[in-house]
Amino acid sequence: MDMIQVKIEFSGLSRILAHANDMLVSIPPDGTYADVVRVIADKYPDLVGNVIDNSRNDLFPSNVFSRDGKITILPDQMNEIPHNGETLILLSLLAGG
Repeated sequence: MDMIQVKIEFSGLSRILAHANDMLVSIPPDGTYADVVRVIADKYPDLVGNVIDNSRNDLFPSNVFSRDGKITILPDQMNEIPHNGETLILLSLLAGG
C-alpha cells in the first residue's frame, strides 16, 4: 500500500512550539487532513492545546493549513484526502491592534 506523503511547514506559533521548521507526514491513501493533524500532534505534543485542539483531530479556529501556499483548508474540509506531495503551511492567524 503506497502512502501519501505531505510536507508540513511550521510558521509563527507552531514553529516556536515545535522547535522545527518542517516535517514530512506519511498517511494511508484514504487518510485525511484530520489524520495529518493527529500525526503532527503525536510528534509535537506541545502543539496540543495551543495550535491543535485537545481532540487531536482539529486545529484551533485561529490556525489553518494553507495548501501549497494557494488555498486555505477550511474546518469543514478536514475530512478530505490530501494529494501526495502537497505542502501544507500551518499558519496561526493573529489579530492585534
